[in-house]
Amino acid sequence: MHIMLTNDDGFGAPGLQALIDEAVRRGHRVSVCAPDGERSAASHSITLRRGIGVKRMHMTGAETALAADGTPADCARLGLYLIRDVDMVISGINNGSNMGGACIYSGTVAAATEASQSGAPALAVSVLGRDHEDLAATAHIALNVAEWMRKHPLPRGEIYNLNVPCLPLGEIRGVKAADLAMSYMDDPYYREIETPEGTLYAYGHGVDSVPGVAPDSDVAVTEDGWAALSIISWNLQSRLAAPDTRHIPFP
Repeated sequence: MHIMLTNDDGFGAPGLQALIDEAVRRGHRVSVCAPDGERSAASHSITLRRGIGVKRMHMTGAETALAADGTPADCARLGLYLIRDVDMVISGINNGSNMGGACIYSGTVAAATEASQSGAPALAVSVLGRDHEDLAATAHIALNVAEWMRKHPLPRGEIYNLNVPCLPLGEIRGVKAADLAMSYMDDPYYREIETPEGTLYAYGHGVDSVPGVAPDSDVAVTEDGWAALSIISWNLQSRLAAPDTRHIPFP
């Protein structure tokens, strides 16, 4: 299988090399198209008003390695244009979780979604602990899931989203299906930072409007020692019934 890797932590992020090492060990071909710097929380933004610069780089184990000055979604789409015969895209390993409402901010999730929208099966991978030195366990589970995906394809535009606890491989209980937690449903809050130039406002979490965590959610599953696997779609339409618009005044 020819796997293309991307991420939102940037070309030099250790999660990329961990995935390359595990994929090559299993006999897969690997290529990379990743941002030339960190683009965390870039969400699904793409570059429309300028051209995207690309540099050919060296990365141990990768057939092709490209660093682009675009967003994670740019890198997924552009990589599939520049790199031929890609069978699957893996985005990650992200430095930190991408569960629940965080998925709408995540460049990691967006890159995988863009790859799927562009026609390639895709997996987003994150490890819960930040700056985790040993990424081998997460890479091992990610490649298990990637190989399993060959027989469990999703419709175009849908992706698998994997979140792995920050634990040694022997302490992870397995992979378990999970819904997205109702997180990031909080009131707006910002920390005020006084500077000589004036007040700055730093993002913070407000009062949570959805107290508690559902037992089948990704947050609960990972807290119980499992790697959580969710399905995410490009389709932002609500599951609620379409509204009755007959009585809306017009014009």
